Amino acid sequence: MKTETYTYTKIRDNIWQIAEDDGVYCTLVKGSELAVLIDTGFGRRDLRAFVEKNISTPYIVVNSHGHPDHIGGNYRFDTVYAIKEEWDIIRHFEADEHTSYTLKEIKIGQRISLGDMNIEVVAMTGHTKGSVGFLILEEKILIAGDALNECLWLFNYGSLSFKQLHKTIAAVSELEFTSYLCGHSDKMYKKEKLRTHLRNIENLKVDENTKQNMIGFETYCSVYEDADGRSEIVFTIDKIG
Repeated sequence: MKTETYTYTKIRDNIWQIAEDDGVYCTLVKGSELAVLIDTGFGRRDLRAFVEKNISTPYIVVNSHGHPDHIGGNYRFDTVYAIKEEWDIIRHFEADEHTSYTLKEIKIGQRISLGDMNIEVVAMTGHTKGSVGFLILEEKILIAGDALNECLWLFNYGSLSFKQLHKTIAAVSELEFTSYLCGHSDKMYKKEKLRTHLRNIENLKVDENTKQNMIGFETYCSVYEDADGRSEIVFTIDKIG
């Protein structure tokens, strides 16, 4: 569906995947008493105006992680919540003129009541050291940010090792959800796809054929595909181990 400023997909009537530019998505979860906006895109357009036009309750804004395509619009809001371990990454990537808002802490295990729904903050470290997901308990849907994209990036400032990524995905697999959303798609993925990411890590391809350059970094791209789906992981060599 299109508006004057945004295209969005209704995953449920109360869960919208909002498209910005370059395949970047924010997620709006609308509860009976509170709404939650997860991530703010690049900030090139007025996301605040769009959100406030399409909800009838108070709302809060949270960041899944600190990369510029997910925190660029933070400055359009008064307050944004993020896990404290990610604050330095947010400050590292955001523009100097966009720091006027208040950054407040959320914590792993914290529950946010939306009235008719509850969201739990879950650890998803790997893509960055403080990446988090937001588990909608009643819907059994995980909002995963960039931590579970079909193409995972494991490089740039703040990213961790393959060992940590494997540990995180294995732990997330034990959570009670059936499907998940990512930061670069409006498609709902089945939980079983996590097994494909794990197998990709376990069968990592590192050779001259997988070598490439990504946004100025010398990276490799390991691709793995099976019955559960497709996984691509773009990484720098220092992340192995």
